[in-house]
Amino acid sequence: PQGRILEEPSAAAPMPPPKPVPTWAPLGTPMFRTLWCITLVSNICVWMNDVAAAWMMTSLTTSPVLVALVQTASTLPIFLFGLPSGALADILDRRKYFVFAQFWLAFVAVLLCVVVALDWMTPGVLLALVFANGLGMAMRWPVFSALVPELVSKAHLSSAMALNAVSMNASRIIGPLLAGALIASAGTMWVFVLNAALSIISGVVLLRWKREQVPASPLGRERLPSAMRVGLQFVKESPRMRAVIARTVVF
Repeated sequence: PQGRILEEPSAAAPMPPPKPVPTWAPLGTPMFRTLWCITLVSNICVWMNDVAAAWMMTSLTTSPVLVALVQTASTLPIFLFGLPSGALADILDRRKYFVFAQFWLAFVAVLLCVVVALDWMTPGVLLALVFANGLGMAMRWPVFSALVPELVSKAHLSSAMALNAVSMNASRIIGPLLAGALIASAGTMWVFVLNAALSIISGVVLLRWKREQVPASPLGRERLPSAMRVGLQFVKESPRMRAVIARTVVF
């Protein structure tokens, strides 16, 4: 009709930028907070154990090679079994796997205390027990990382992963400090006792976690070799994953 004024369509209003998620926001989720605290305590125990084991090795032998092998025995299991452990975290029930890993660490800690108390400790036994402790860490670290997306919302995921790094790096400071203070004031044995007590308490708290059941895959449970192969293929085809791994290797 005559006289009608045609208006230009107005430009869409710009979307407000998303509000940044505070780094500590995931700790507002009770289950994530509990598991994060368990992980922090366990990481502290690892560093306490490594410091006390290295100190004890100096009292068992004068060989610098054996003293250096304490660190090798602690970290070698993570290098050897990190990939299979990550695959198992996708194949098995993650709660049961996490509980098993934590009680494995508690068992090794108690066994270490018994061996020291009975004066059965030798350099070979100490290295074997440190290796067994590292094996527990190789099981526990990947499964906790796999559980994080189940515990927090997608908006909080990056903050949750950052908190994992906070836990790891804070434990590197707290663990050796506690171990050094206990060694100086009470002796190496008490570091192992505290490690065992904290590991058992963490395991008991973890047993209270009631994880929601995930529907079983209609294709059945994947086998370990194929799960590892699929994971490697995914990394091979993902430029972002390759970039992250390359930076980590360089670091």
